[in-house]
Amino acid sequence: MYNLIKGSLATYCCLCLLLILIDPAESGQLSTRFNVSFAQLDSCETYSVPNTGYGYRRFYMLRELSNNNRKAGERLHLKFYVLTAMDAHILLSVTNHPRPNDRVYEIVIGAGGNTFSAIRNAMGMRRVATNQEPNLVSLYDPTPIEIVQNQNGELFVYIPGFKKEPLLQFIDEAPLVINYLSFSSFGSNTARWFYDCGFDGYGSEIAPIVKEETKTEKLLSHLNIQAENASMPANLSSISFHFQTRSLAYEQTSSLLQTRMHMMMHWRDSRLVWKPEDFGSLESFEHPDLRIWKPHMNVLNGALQSMGQVLQSYELMVYANGSITLYAQNLQLASWCVDSARNWPSERVTCDIELGLNGQEGQENVALIYDDQRKPIAPNEHVNTPSGWSFTQMSVVLVENDSQRRYNPKGMMQKMTGDVAIEFTLQRNRSFYMTVFYLPLIACQMFLILSFVLRSTRRSSLILIALLIAAWGLMYMTRYASPHYVPPMMTAYKVIMMTTTYCYILHICIIWLDLYPPRSKAPGWLVRVINSNVLRCILGLRFSDSTDYCDIQENPWHHMAKILNNLSSILVIITFAIVDITSGF
Repeated sequence: MYNLIKGSLATYCCLCLLLILIDPAESGQLSTRFNVSFAQLDSCETYSVPNTGYGYRRFYMLRELSNNNRKAGERLHLKFYVLTAMDAHILLSVTNHPRPNDRVYEIVIGAGGNTFSAIRNAMGMRRVATNQEPNLVSLYDPTPIEIVQNQNGELFVYIPGFKKEPLLQFIDEAPLVINYLSFSSFGSNTARWFYDCGFDGYGSEIAPIVKEETKTEKLLSHLNIQAENASMPANLSSISFHFQTRSLAYEQTSSLLQTRMHMMMHWRDSRLVWKPEDFGSLESFEHPDLRIWKPHMNVLNGALQSMGQVLQSYELMVYANGSITLYAQNLQLASWCVDSARNWPSERVTCDIELGLNGQEGQENVALIYDDQRKPIAPNEHVNTPSGWSFTQMSVVLVENDSQRRYNPKGMMQKMTGDVAIEFTLQRNRSFYMTVFYLPLIACQMFLILSFVLRSTRRSSLILIALLIAAWGLMYMTRYASPHYVPPMMTAYKVIMMTTTYCYILHICIIWLDLYPPRSKAPGWLVRVINSNVLRCILGLRFSDSTDYCDIQENPWHHMAKILNNLSSILVIITFAIVDITSGF
């Protein structure tokens, strides 16, 4: 056992000594599958293809043929290396913007999941040469690729170190004059390409396309540099704004105001001044890559999607004098608005949108100043109100109450000095509800009053019709009326239904007194009341003569039914008058 341990230690020491003696330069030349080491690739230019799918995004221009590493009888001789798991795409084209059907040479090594290779004469189609050798590319072992085009138009693709013969060969009867080269991959696969390698003599084959900057690009670069990493302009204390309200929708049940508007904001940054004659006479400039300071606006009473930064989509215009205009089209804002009125459907509420700007840490808030003279948009034209509310007026006021505070994005309390509130006064569309709910209410009242002059089934039919109309209106009202309280109109419907029930019970009592009167004799006090001339005058009954007096003595219940009917009609009319007044009709 001792000898075994001693032998193992000796072997380990020998290996360590061997590794120390090996020259680091020689260690980088350890053999790989194609005899290409990463130490050699350090002398190459590189280009990485991200996992963004199939597409040629960067084109390289081939240098003059005299500088290309071509041999006698060759038009083109290129060599580069790739690290990828599959689908190494190489595009040789005449222009740097080939169209899908243009003739090109597209070479794919390791296509089909690293199972075959091919040459195509159009991007993604028209295969003209195929080789079924698998596993030619690897993510961990560089694969050399050599492309040769001779004077006869023959195109050869080699994998040096794999075999001497061409991997792919294509004879083109009308050979292309190759000017540009591009690399790509496929799907979510990435690739890293190595080109212009000095260790094998191919150090000046291709070069990225260098375009001369246009006046627009120069101005963009100038503004982005002068903007100082989009920092806030010095001495900027206020920003003027104006807007055009396009739609207002108030949801009373959720206490939510939905607003859509066009808004323009204006400020000045003295760092962004330029001379138009230096940039192609450009007086104004807009560009999606413009990186300058922009205001961060919040809705302080915002709800739902309006909590936090609300300026997400906008157009930015910079002028030569340093003035900046921000235009946000169809800016949608949501804010909380609690309705304190209790007079449905005649509410009149004032909802506001509180706007504030977040300044940089350690600086005062930037104030918002409403500029009502600014054109071309004005705030009071063609406001759409998709809900049951109509827009009556608008005003912009300052939030100056020192007792109010707000939080900045870092959770620190700040004063609301410089913040503004856009106030909208809304009135419910009362005419619709008056038509839908008051007309059935009046119809029920007329039917019930008319029922007192009818008898038998016609009277009961009118009462039942009034009861059904009142029940329908009450149920339909629950879809529109505020659930936070009982509106006066709903109280009116409740009184109508109670009155209708009373009228139906009264109708049953009158039928009973007329057709099936009690057999017992009426008390004397009741007979005296029925014969009272004052009561009969009030109820619209004629005074009783001797014949009627005798009839009342013998059969008082029929006359009692008349008195109940007339007295109830007067009470119902008085009740309806009170209901109409208190419900706001």
